[in-house]
Amino acid sequence: MSSRRKDRENPVAVRTAPRRGVIVVLAAVLMIVMMGFIALSVDVGYMFTMQSQLQRSVDAAALAGAGSLIEGEDVATAQVHEYLTHNPVGLQWKEFTDGDTAGNVDLFLTKYGDGLNLSIGDWNATTAQVEAVDDSPSTVSVRMTYQNMPFFFGHLLGRDSFDITAESIATYQSRDIMLVLDLSGSMNDDSEFNAISKLGFEHVYTNGQQMYADLGYPVYGDLTFDPQYAKAQGATPVSEGQAKTSVTYRGPSVVASSDKGISKVSVRTSSGSTYNYYPGGATSYTANPNQEVRYVWITSGKNADNSDQVHSFDFDGNRVSTIRNALGLNNVAYPYPQGSWNDYINYCLGTGQNNNAGYRYRFGYFNWINYLLERRYSYNATPDLWKVSAQPVTAVKNSVDLFIHFMQEGDGRDRVGLAVYNAPDGNGLLESTLTDNLGFIMAQSRQRQAGHYHNYTNIGGGMTVAREELQARARVGAVKMMVLLTDGQANWVNGGVNSGAAKQYVLDEAYLCAENHIKILTISLGAGADKALMDEVAQITNGVHFNVPGGQTVAEYTEDLTNIFRQVAGHRPLKLVK
Repeated sequence: MSSRRKDRENPVAVRTAPRRGVIVVLAAVLMIVMMGFIALSVDVGYMFTMQSQLQRSVDAAALAGAGSLIEGEDVATAQVHEYLTHNPVGLQWKEFTDGDTAGNVDLFLTKYGDGLNLSIGDWNATTAQVEAVDDSPSTVSVRMTYQNMPFFFGHLLGRDSFDITAESIATYQSRDIMLVLDLSGSMNDDSEFNAISKLGFEHVYTNGQQMYADLGYPVYGDLTFDPQYAKAQGATPVSEGQAKTSVTYRGPSVVASSDKGISKVSVRTSSGSTYNYYPGGATSYTANPNQEVRYVWITSGKNADNSDQVHSFDFDGNRVSTIRNALGLNNVAYPYPQGSWNDYINYCLGTGQNNNAGYRYRFGYFNWINYLLERRYSYNATPDLWKVSAQPVTAVKNSVDLFIHFMQEGDGRDRVGLAVYNAPDGNGLLESTLTDNLGFIMAQSRQRQAGHYHNYTNIGGGMTVAREELQARARVGAVKMMVLLTDGQANWVNGGVNSGAAKQYVLDEAYLCAENHIKILTISLGAGADKALMDEVAQITNGVHFNVPGGQTVAEYTEDLTNIFRQVAGHRPLKLVK
């Protein structure tokens, strides 16, 4: 059969050939459209990518500027320019890879400065606007526009470029900060005689001289600054042959003196034994029985009837009275509400710090000050001790002053309160509510002394009153912070000594602070501080733990504390408000 005949018998085959050609044409057209959509999607994606890059760039610039406002508007402006230069959009980074920062900033501003709108002022949350202020601004607004950003394929659709704009407003938040200070008795430790082994005699001695000066160089009886042995005077001669004698009391030895020759010295010791010495007519003789002397008899001079004159000195039942009279303190009133000259004399005669420093049986302002720091440290006992430069409490006061001064250089929106531990009942005490009167906080801190109210260490008690103050009076939009300092171990809770419970109290308070979004910055001061506990408290609250190591000189730990408080004061919490 011929092919023509087959075609007539199969009409469908005749009509399918033209359809294959139509599909090819349609596919070609659709491919062109699809390529257009791909080109469009590439350019649209590029636009969104550039917009995101620009937003990140202005966010970084606004935050950097706001964070620098405390150093002045010029510094903040320079930070904005630098961050925009270092965070360019698209391919601009190629323009700023060479040269120094200042040159690159100048180049950036020359090319793109017209698109930058920078304003500095205060954020008004009600109007959602940045308002100009005369001084102490807190907010930076950055609006940046890049014009004529090139499309990849846009020219195919009649559009060669596009513009992008992004705006960011950053402000730093006001802070409500509670300082929680350790006023336990151990905050005097670096000024007491026991610190000689750690810090050296020269440190303690010089510090003692400064404290004596801080008290106004008081004069009591015949005391001198350097402790001396007491010299008891014998009876005044009533006839020409009688002698004028004295005994310098040194505890296990005495120095007998006379203006005439001494024929015999007898001493009775604490054991009841009597020892006789024969100076052979010398006018001074040291009797050293190596037992604490209780009575002394000196044979020297002649009575009116030509009998030997015997002079007696009582260092037993009347020992304190004899020494007090020898020091010229019999008619001198003790200057403070608690303590007495008799108590001070007994302190010098006993063992302890005074003995460790080599001043047992000696009396002077140096060990009188140590007596105050060790035995009569509270405000009720010795109200003037807040004036003296005892350590480390004075280093803390000085650092608090610097902390407050640094914060005063800000915009005045921060508030500070003061809590201490312990109160007279052993709990925490709110010394000052949150206030913008930062000078008052300095005065309150300065007028407190180690062991001011209580000797023990109730860290949790101080944290409790600080937390309650922040919960009750912190402002809604303010960052709530606590700065907690201690030089020792938590050992007091619920009215008594219980180290384990006191430590758990601290941790319980830390968790309560974390629940209430209160960040705690902890400072452990010296070798005796519980560094592990302070570190745990900081971790629980997402805070930071600073440690000032033990065994340092005053200058060293003062510098460390100063740097810590400067960091705390200088940290400005930032947030983007737009």
